[in-house]
Amino acid sequence: MVLGIMGNPFFALTDKSVERPKTVLACVFLVLIILSSGGMYLKFDNSEDGFFPDNETVALLNEIEDEYQASVDFVRVIDDIEQGDLLLNNTWQQLALTEATMLNNSNFLEYQYPLFGSQASFGMVSSVIQWQTIQDPVNSQAWLLNLTNAIEELRNTSDVDFNNSLQNLVLKANTIPKLTSISADMLMNWEPGQPEQWLSRIDSRDNLTDQINETIWRTYSLFGFDSNKSDLQKESMEENLTVMIGDLYGLKGQQSIDYRSIILANMPLESREDPWNMSGPIITTLAVSSDPLVHGYEENEFGKIEARINDWSDLLLVELQQNSGDDELRIFSFSKFGVESSENIGKEIGMLTGSAFMLLAIILWFNFRSKRETSYVMVLTIFAIAATYGLSGWLQYFGVNMVFNAAMNSIPVLLLAIGVDYGLHVVLRVREELKNSVDDSSQATLRDFSLEARKIAIRKGTIFTSIALLIAIFTDMIGF
Repeated sequence: MVLGIMGNPFFALTDKSVERPKTVLACVFLVLIILSSGGMYLKFDNSEDGFFPDNETVALLNEIEDEYQASVDFVRVIDDIEQGDLLLNNTWQQLALTEATMLNNSNFLEYQYPLFGSQASFGMVSSVIQWQTIQDPVNSQAWLLNLTNAIEELRNTSDVDFNNSLQNLVLKANTIPKLTSISADMLMNWEPGQPEQWLSRIDSRDNLTDQINETIWRTYSLFGFDSNKSDLQKESMEENLTVMIGDLYGLKGQQSIDYRSIILANMPLESREDPWNMSGPIITTLAVSSDPLVHGYEENEFGKIEARINDWSDLLLVELQQNSGDDELRIFSFSKFGVESSENIGKEIGMLTGSAFMLLAIILWFNFRSKRETSYVMVLTIFAIAATYGLSGWLQYFGVNMVFNAAMNSIPVLLLAIGVDYGLHVVLRVREELKNSVDDSSQATLRDFSLEARKIAIRKGTIFTSIALLIAIFTDMIGF
């Protein structure tokens, strides 16, 4: 008896479905709801990493990337300019305002990542300021002249004024420029002057190498073998001027920095032949940490960080447009790309699924000529799609490593096509069995048939098609 019941569980389900259809439908609906609720645990990865296979090589690559590569995002503001704008004072003022606003932004301030040397921003203006400080011959005339005068004053000073002259030179040595990060205040206080003049000096690639070499020679000659100072004075000068000489050598090494190439890195490659007359986008970049742990989240909550940086980027763009009065400014980041690509994929899948749903519903209606049977197949197929996603979510929740990538977002369309196909076969087979039953085949609805006729039709209709459908299901699973 037990074996008989266990050997034919489908018959028992058929009997219940015919005798108590509402109860069975309620139970099925409850199971579908429970399964579908697992969708909240689904994890999507629309990045390129989502397409990599799950093998040892990829696992090793991810391990190396996690260990040695910092999680950094680049927030880029794009400012489109016209030909000749870079020769105008107000263009450079707006670029300076843009970079200063990015550095001062309260949302990103805590998460700035000093990727570009010692600073988090990378823009044309900060590079120009560094060039003017480190290499510009015109801008450096004042401190070079003061330092040279102080050296010669010490050389010619009397023994009485020696200490004062030495301290004066040490004081002047503090004006030797050093390579430091450009702050927001420096950007706001910077005056472009006449860009055409200093842009030509950038093109000439003139620097301070000769002047620095001469200054170093002058300094060494103060306490060299032909110096007229006493040994005690020479020792004092060597001790006090060592830092100054080190600063000069450091500055000399920085003369080899190609600031022109650094500045031009913020414009398109094709515009660099005649850069100052270009028309097109100028990019200003801010590096920010996208590490979930830095933001106070769990390590696997990268999606929340993407959404966070995306929202902050939109707020930053509004602030920049208000401060500059330029509504044509644009902003971009990898987080924004990730969020918007996910949204677009969702919209496209929704449109495609909706279109497929309508088309298949029309095809089914032409076959069934029944709104009820068409609705049965379509609604149950939609429930099956939701249950499939929900089951995947529950599997992820219970520890199964399964992340949906962009390719897997096509699953609803595939399930819709496959489910409708199977539903079509089953319904037509049940209809055929009812038509061949002992009851009058002219009955208006399924309810008008006897219970026995319905049981036989459902059993034969599903059993006779189940083998073919199971083969099709397994081949689809293997294929996908």
